[in-house]
Amino acid sequence: MTGSEGIMRDYTYEILYAMEEDHWWLSSRRKLVLDWIRKRYPDRRDLTILDVGCGTGMMVLEMAALGRVEGVDASDDALRFCRQRGLSTVRKANVVELPFPDESFDVLTGVDILEHIDDDVGALREWRRVLRPGGRLFLFVPAHQWLWSLQDEISGHRRRYTARSLRGVVNRAGFVVERQSYVSTYLFPVIVLGRLWLKALRRVRQVQSENTLHPGWSNGILRRVFMAEIPLLRRLDFPYGASLLCVARNPDVHGNGV
Repeated sequence: MTGSEGIMRDYTYEILYAMEEDHWWLSSRRKLVLDWIRKRYPDRRDLTILDVGCGTGMMVLEMAALGRVEGVDASDDALRFCRQRGLSTVRKANVVELPFPDESFDVLTGVDILEHIDDDVGALREWRRVLRPGGRLFLFVPAHQWLWSLQDEISGHRRRYTARSLRGVVNRAGFVVERQSYVSTYLFPVIVLGRLWLKALRRVRQVQSENTLHPGWSNGILRRVFMAEIPLLRRLDFPYGASLLCVARNPDVHGNGV
């Protein structure tokens, strides 16, 4: 799910592959990103899309209805799981040195990947290089450094963002921010309490991943609560949350977004 920097621990890919389709957090964040893409490209089935840091491939699978989707990841384990899903348009690559010509894609998605990279502005400039003029970048990143936890550690994160800091790096890379909002707002109190509980739990036993900590019966409830944000996010920007969702445009040759 990362480039040569901030690589996730190997065992996390096996956990991700096993849980990615139905886990409340993983499935809901895909739906949020996909909803924002579809809103901006209604009825399009001919888009060229690149998923940067594609992990075990569920985002690539779910975007396939929109056009041709390619994925890149630096992890051999991640790509092995992608191929177990039947994906053939994924390849190994460093996400800060993409193996594509300039202006190759209409859309680029970066779902929980930017926070892995030391030079996030440099990475965004590289991603902008492969986007066509007027193309869009969809970013999903973790919010608030004070929410730093086990999952940040095992995932190889370098940082978490605020609305201001994310907008700043996106603008410095030459993009025009079209819209940005915090997400996972309804569950924000639960996430904060969960992080505090986890800190206490780690004092008495070893924990490998946060994704396996919630009881199975709660998964559907948490997914419904998280996904209830989707219709509201079509009209409103949330002022706080555990993550940030951003869509930015690559300006055209005259410096204007299209």
